[in-house]
Amino acid sequence: MEGRYRILYAGELMPGHALQDVVPRLAAKFKLTEETARDLILGGSGRALKHGLTTGDAQRYRDALSTIGLKVTIEPESSMNTAPGPAGSRPEGIIEPPATKRRGVEASSRYDDGRRQGDGRQTGGVRPGSEPDSGPEGSPTRCPKCGAEAVSKLTGVCQACGVVVERYLANRGMSPPSRVDNPYAPPQADLTPPLNESEEDALQAPQSRPAGHGWLWITEAWQLFKSQPWAWIGALVLFYIILILVSIVPFVGSLAVTILTPMLSAGLIIGAHRQYREGRFAISHLFAGVSENPGPLALVGVVYLLLALGIVIVAGALFAAVFAAMGSAVDLSTMDPNDIDIVFANPMILLPVLAAMLLGIPLAMAMFFAPSLVALDQVPVLKAFGLSLSGCLKNVLPFLIYGLAAMVLVILGSLPLMLGLLVVVPVLTIAIYTAYRDIFYV
Repeated sequence: MEGRYRILYAGELMPGHALQDVVPRLAAKFKLTEETARDLILGGSGRALKHGLTTGDAQRYRDALSTIGLKVTIEPESSMNTAPGPAGSRPEGIIEPPATKRRGVEASSRYDDGRRQGDGRQTGGVRPGSEPDSGPEGSPTRCPKCGAEAVSKLTGVCQACGVVVERYLANRGMSPPSRVDNPYAPPQADLTPPLNESEEDALQAPQSRPAGHGWLWITEAWQLFKSQPWAWIGALVLFYIILILVSIVPFVGSLAVTILTPMLSAGLIIGAHRQYREGRFAISHLFAGVSENPGPLALVGVVYLLLALGIVIVAGALFAAVFAAMGSAVDLSTMDPNDIDIVFANPMILLPVLAAMLLGIPLAMAMFFAPSLVALDQVPVLKAFGLSLSGCLKNVLPFLIYGLAAMVLVILGSLPLMLGLLVVVPVLTIAIYTAYRDIFYV
């Protein structure tokens, strides 16, 4: 029988991750309130976030939590933690403390502060070894300090007075024994329902993210890159070699590059996605888009080419109109070629350039996530362009930070004989995927 494992929180964040960023990501990923997520992160080490897992599931949870920013470890479960419960018990994987009986006035007089309620149950401190009051399902909910039934089953923090129950008991010399049925031990309950690929990666409408996420996308991409750097470097080098060789083909080279680029870049996105989920990236992933979804991805390149051609036509028409207007005032046919700079010094000549920029920037936004949407979520091509444009427009500030950081990294990577680009370019490529996850997977 395959062994079972649990995920333990080490009590600290992964390098490069800040609490203010990890809290909302953890809350969104596992559908917690931000207050509960913060309590969980600040609650210290040794908390079992998930248990009863197979080897594969444990690795998937570890990868997902590490990407969020939590440092976790996988530990084999003892038979005590995995033994099946009796009929009528709570779902498998959720450890339930034994049911407790109400104490009378005589029993409650043994407690530390001697406070009682009308029903005879304790409301103050808990004597060592005693069993606290439980909620309807047997889970401990009564706070040993204020008596309110407001102790979070997940974090062990009282929502009424804010006391961390485990620390409160330790400060009063009543450290709870390290048994699995101890109600104030680090939570052993499931953090979330089992990972379901269709749930976890369900495409959502693009969400607006804080400006700091522009840098966060790069740091998350670095985490993926550094786990398999040589495979990523090899894939990107091969990517550019293929494009260079195709581009030098006479007549059709440029056209082929425009169509081939989304297909190969989608393969890199598919590879990043599989590394995120399975922990492995291979150079062969570069061709995943060509082998798995070639038609729609080629259509992405065709649509982009047509839209870019439309922009060129508009800019050319404006140039013709500007020169026609200038020609009525200046005879261009008789003008000395040495004085042609006078024409380009005219402010009107900037009008076609500005028009091309105003149309080109939205086209770049529409293209940015289009291959990812088509490759990972089979979004129709035209809808993918629309969603990509919407996602970028909703995150102008994060993309501004991302763009500035990318520019600085490219400059720094170019200094030592361009060798730094072997790291910078793969990281910025993976950042397209981490941005996609952050914006479209909620």
